[in-house]
Amino acid sequence: MRFKGFVLCALLLFSGTAISEERPGSVDIRSTLVGTRVYLDDAYVGDADLFLEDVLPGEHIFTLRQGSQRIRGQFRVKPGELLMLEGRFEEDRVVDLKEVAKEEAAKRLEAERKAEAERKAAAVAAVEAEKEKEKEKKKKQQVKAVEEKKKPEPKKPVVAAAKPAKGSGDELRDLHVNILRSDFEEAGGSGFDVKVTSKNNQKTVTNFTDSKNASGKLYRNKQNILLCETGECSRDWTGRFFYIDETGKRDAFLIRWKETVFTGITPAGTSKREMDLCLNGDCKRVVHRADSDAPVQANLERYVLTWTRTAFIIRRADLLKEITDAGANVPDF
Repeated sequence: MRFKGFVLCALLLFSGTAISEERPGSVDIRSTLVGTRVYLDDAYVGDADLFLEDVLPGEHIFTLRQGSQRIRGQFRVKPGELLMLEGRFEEDRVVDLKEVAKEEAAKRLEAERKAEAERKAAAVAAVEAEKEKEKEKKKKQQVKAVEEKKKPEPKKPVVAAAKPAKGSGDELRDLHVNILRSDFEEAGGSGFDVKVTSKNNQKTVTNFTDSKNASGKLYRNKQNILLCETGECSRDWTGRFFYIDETGKRDAFLIRWKETVFTGITPAGTSKREMDLCLNGDCKRVVHRADSDAPVQANLERYVLTWTRTAFIIRRADLLKEITDAGANVPDF
């Protein structure tokens, strides 16, 4: 369940009364149990999954309740940044997903170091064993070489080269190159709702949830241009999910697509489309020009977003480059 962002206002009391001039932050709150009630500093703010905007910076206590169960944690909201929390009732705690990602990365690094040390030790032992074998074979090889020179060399049959089979590396690469695709289609009706069809890689994507909202009254003019009749008109879609790569690393995604529709007297055009692409709490905003059908591309760490007027696709940029450099075609999604 997701509520559209709302404004939280608070008074900070010190020796006198003052209003903070820092930029507000935002909080995305998830839960492992459905219907979890969320409290911010003991004030009920909605049910998870929940997205809060305009949260005052500073320390806050987040409490999640599900029936008789209650978990809570204190976290700092930084100015202008997104805090991603998850209530894990089975662990009896609330976690910061960005910190969890850092802990998992540290564990993987330590495991890789240990495995590398074991590989080096095994390699040294193999070299020593090979030296011993070479000493034993040396005399036999010298005798055999003399005998082979006396024999006529047999003709080698011509064998057609076999076509190499697709290896496990290729299959693993094809499995992880595509992550998520969403198509947008206008559903019509008085509200001109937007129909969103999302296709995710179910072998690598978990905990996928999405929601959408619309505000204002829309209509079409004689030129079939969508305009806003009264008030602020907007349509937005939000998706959340985890992607797990071939090494077991888990990345948390939050994607928010929003279209703002203006009135017919707006000189800049009738529509503006924006997308917030967030990875483990770090967000990047991408803008799509309303007067262009050309695709827009944006990179966020090892991922690439390709966005057209009617759809967007998220792929692994490193695997995409590997496929194209080899002259192969990228698998369809």
